Amino acid sequence: MPPKPSKVDIAESIADLMNGIAGWILIVFGIAASLSGVGGALQQANTAEMVAPLVVLGFGLLLTVAGIFVNPRFRRRLDRRHRLSRFGQVETVENATVSETEYGDTLCVSCGSGQNDGLVRRYRQEYVVAGVPLWTVSENYNVYCPSCALEEFPSLSTTNGDTNDTQEQAIAETE
Repeated sequence: MPPKPSKVDIAESIADLMNGIAGWILIVFGIAASLSGVGGALQQANTAEMVAPLVVLGFGLLLTVAGIFVNPRFRRRLDRRHRLSRFGQVETVENATVSETEYGDTLCVSCGSGQNDGLVRRYRQEYVVAGVPLWTVSENYNVYCPSCALEEFPSLSTTNGDTNDTQEQAIAETE
């Protein structure tokens, strides 16, 4: 039986849901305002009354950008961004520490022990445009217990004291 979620986990999921709703509302209103501003600018072309539609257009763009940064789905994609010059298919590996509750009853891929804390290596193959991942083609992960993680990846040391540190590195990039 999976462990019961804590109050903090429930609060975080509700906060993500509310941020997602607020982000989508901002995006919809921003697109509507941008379209209104473009329409007004086209109707008022070459006149002095064009200032108001341009202000509405700017406000709409501001709302859209704010909605993108508020929405957790877009934020996660922006956190995984690559170089601005990257286009096409990119394969990445992400190393992160894992606690006992994150991946349930997974076994260490090296020794097969049932210890649930250690290192998780997430492999992603995704399509990116201007460095921002648009969609993920495939995603897989391996979980290592702490001793196997230190044996197989000696370059990953825990001397910095930050247990939630995430390192991302591109292992192969194809255009």
